[in-house]
Amino acid sequence: MEVRANVDKTPDAILTFAVKCAQEAWQENQQPYLLSRLSPDLTKVGVNYKDILGEQRLKDFIRGASDRIKVVTHPSQKSKIGLIPPDMEFEYDATSALIETKAPPPSSFSGKGGSLRRSNVVSNFLQLLSELDETDAAQVQIPTHILTKLLRDR
Repeated sequence: MEVRANVDKTPDAILTFAVKCAQEAWQENQQPYLLSRLSPDLTKVGVNYKDILGEQRLKDFIRGASDRIKVVTHPSQKSKIGLIPPDMEFEYDATSALIETKAPPPSSFSGKGGSLRRSNVVSNFLQLLSELDETDAAQVQIPTHILTKLLRDR
């Protein structure tokens, strides 16, 4: 998805940006645009939503425009919030999320190809962290030396 360069610093422009992002994500793969991506995407175009919305949370602001955009929340991962066009239906599958995030048994990390599997697990973990909302993500602190140890062959 391409991030647009011209976004005014107004509440309506933020909402229009979110609507376009949700529509593009839906058209590309029939999946929600994650709310956790909205703030970084706005930052890329020079918009700090906090300067415009003040104390209002981005999720609450978006929810207030249900005629233009729909908010969907994962049933068990409360920080996984998606945005879809208002006329579409989508529900996260709670059982598939548990299967996707389940790590392989420790024995699969050793032997031939172990470092590839290990890097995939670390990569998947970091991807899950990137889907956290800003408040939760700000609380996550993982020292670099821990990540490098996880990537090393034993």
